[in-house]
Parts: sequence; structure tokens; C-alpha cells
Amino acid sequence: MPGKVKNSFLGLFCLSALWVSGCVETAMMYHGNEVTNVQVVTLQEGVQNAGTWETFDVVINYTYLKSGEDLEISGDVELGQSYQVVYDRLRYLDFFLFFTDEESRVLETVAFRGFLVNTTADKRKFTRSYKVPAGTVGFSFGYNGAVGGRDGHTRFYQLPLKN
Repeated sequence: MPGKVKNSFLGLFCLSALWVSGCVETAMMYHGNEVTNVQVVTLQEGVQNAGTWETFDVVINYTYLKSGEDLEISGDVELGQSYQVVYDRLRYLDFFLFFTDEESRVLETVAFRGFLVNTTADKRKFTRSYKVPAGTVGFSFGYNGAVGGRDGHTRFYQLPLKN
């Protein structure tokens, strides 16, 4: 019996070690990668700013206020019209906020996991506060998701991947 317990514990320990070694802290996801092909919003100090960040897949309407190191950001996220018309089900949508430097390289990542689920017509609001990382001059968004219908599913993403 002690041998079985010892082997079980050893097996569990090895699996845990493999799982943990494959994890990356969210803040460091995409760290150093360049944001390309999408809008990078330049942070302006002390005034309420509003805008729309839009791709074929996703529309994000946002407002933000930067005061010193603090950033208050809010908005809403929804799928692009083409997905709403063609597909009836959203399998998942994770979206990300990327703090960027003067070269549009990611300094820090904030993940909103499982942000949208259910129907493609869903719209969801967000409101968050952050400490802006040193060296930040702007921010951008990204996403990873999948829609489905009777004929299968389609994945879509916009992320700052390595070139």
C-alpha cells in the first residue's frame, strides 16, 4: 500500500510540474511582441477620451481617463456584423488589453477570459482600473474566439504574435 500511495503522489507531482511549467503569467503574455495591423491608442493625460477600436471580427467602444499612473477604462464589446448575420452561436470570446511602448511592443497584458459566450448578438460592458506600467505610451486590444453554426465552427483572433 505505501508503494501505491508513493507512486500516486509522484505521478501527481510530475503532472502538476508539467502543468505549471506550461503556464505563463497573464501580464507577461505577448510581452515584447509588436502590435501590428490594428490601432494603437496613444494615451493622453488628464482628459476623458472616447473611441472605437474595430476590426472585421470585433467592435470595442471605449472611454478612458489617465491620471498619473492610474488608468480608468470602460466600454462595451460585441462581434462584428458579419458574424452576427452568418452564425447563430458564439462558442467563446476572450479579449485582451495590451499596454504598449513607443514601438508598439507589449509591456503588459490584461486578459478578459470567457468574456462573451452564448449568442453572436451578445454585447457586454467592462469597467476596470489599472496601474499603467512604466514606459507605456499607448494601448491596444486583441481577441481570440470562435463562432459556430449548423455547419461547424470558425475561429478568429487578433493577437500580437511573434513575427
